[in-house]
This record gives sequence, structure tokens and C-alpha cells, in this order.
Amino acid sequence: MADRLITDLDTVRRMAASRWEEFNSLREAIEFDGTLSDTALDTLIDSLYERVAAQIDCTQCANCCRTLDVCLVPDDIPRLSAALHISPDEIVTRHADQERGAEQDEWAIIPVHPCPLLAGNLCSIYEHRPHACRVYPQLTPEFRYNMEDAVEGAASCPIIYNVLSALADRIEPLPHDEEAAAEDDDWADEDWVDEEDAG
Repeated sequence: MADRLITDLDTVRRMAASRWEEFNSLREAIEFDGTLSDTALDTLIDSLYERVAAQIDCTQCANCCRTLDVCLVPDDIPRLSAALHISPDEIVTRHADQERGAEQDEWAIIPVHPCPLLAGNLCSIYEHRPHACRVYPQLTPEFRYNMEDAVEGAASCPIIYNVLSALADRIEPLPHDEEAAAEDDDWADEDWVDEEDAG
């Protein structure tokens, strides 16, 4: 795996886009695979994650801090207040957009990109960073049910991309045959018409 890790962001974006269909087919295969338990799958993902993350220095990237929404929970506010030496109310006013957060089913988000707490490639308040930043990129538990988010995140994060790539080497994705899919759709349409005619 070490020889094949991709860390250049432009290459990660390009490869994630070119492999999106493959990763999505992999997601479908995993979603419907009854032979690998959720626990076994999470254990496999944790193992792949540990090997990949050990070889990638996030401080050389910081793409998540530049491009992704930083979601906030109420417990983040006292930590941010302590780190920035301003009141919790001022933290909420300046850094917590609750309306945009609600649109994403989150308590609040930091409303600007890049994150205003980013200094170069480092978090200026690392010890007090928000919960979402502490766990990113969180692939487990329940990878099987969160894999859609991982596929979407592959273009933004070298760790996610390389974990999915390593996983694809181990699990056979469902074949994606557009012609067969079109035939299935046609058959379903015909079946629907026949049922209507019979009724």
C-alpha cells in the first residue's frame, strides 16, 4: 500500500472523480453483502485507516479546513471561547451560523471558507478545536451505512481516497453495466404497464 498512496490534492481530486463510479459500485456491493458483518467491516476499515493515516501528514494538506463546512455542537462553544478569549455569546455571533447549520441538520457551522481559525496549514487553536475537526475523517463506526459520505469525501481528503482505494483492492465492486441497467429499467416499465393492463 505504501507505494501507491496518493497525497497530491489535484491528483486525489482527479482520481476520485475518475473512480467515482467504481467507488459507488463498491458501496452498493458492501451495502448488500451479507457475508461481512458490520463489525468485521468496521475492523477492516479501521485497519486500512490506521495504515494510511500513519503515512499522511494532515498538516501538509489542511484541505478539509479550507474547503469543508466545520460543523459545531454546543459543547464546542466553551472550548472556542477559552481559546479565543471572547465570550460564548460572541463566539456564537461571530463563528456559529445556526441557520445554515439547521439546513444541514447540524447545530451550527462556521460560515466561511477557509476556516478562520486556520493559520497556514495548522489550526491556530488545535487543542480547543471543534468536535467535528477532532474526529475527521471519521469512517467508523457503521462504515456500511456512512459509505456514501466517504465516496463524496474522497475528492477532498487523501486519507479517505486512499482508504477507499485500498478497500477496492480487497472487495469486488458490483459490475456497472449501463446497457444492462437500461434493459432492467425497460423491463420494469413494461412490467408496470402489463400490471396496469391486467387491472
